[in-house]
Formats: sequence, structure tokens, C-alpha cells
Amino acid sequence: MPSPSFDKATQEGAAIADLFSRIKDIEESSGDWNGGEVIAVLSQWFSELRIDVDGSADQVRHPQPGMKLHPPAGP
Repeated sequence: MPSPSFDKATQEGAAIADLFSRIKDIEESSGDWNGGEVIAVLSQWFSELRIDVDGSADQVRHPQPGMKLHPPAGP
């Protein structure tokens, strides 16, 4: 199995790994990736990263100076 192309030791990598783990938890509970549950997890994840899902894509395409990724605290 190939290794991920991101570094889990970085904040960004930890956030990606966290999202994937949450989605895999959905798969374990129901055997598939239920679309509604995936959308709920993804929306919550964006919110935790302080991304307004109802806002414009410009908020991530053109971040403000000093804007940082804030992944949820975890192990």
C-alpha cells in the first residue's frame, strides 16, 4: 500500500488524516459512505477549520495574511 503524500506531523497533514478517519468511522458503522453523513462530517470539519461553508471560495483561494489552519485537537 502506498504511503500518503502528506506529512501527518504537520497541522495540515493532521487535519487531512482526521477527516479521513472520520469518514472511515462512517463506513465502519454502516458499511458505506452515506452521503448525508459525509456531508455532515465535512461541514463540521470545515467549521472547525474556521471555513464558512456558506461563504465564498475566495476565503480559501485568497487567504488573508496570517491566516492559519486550526485543526481540531487530537491525539
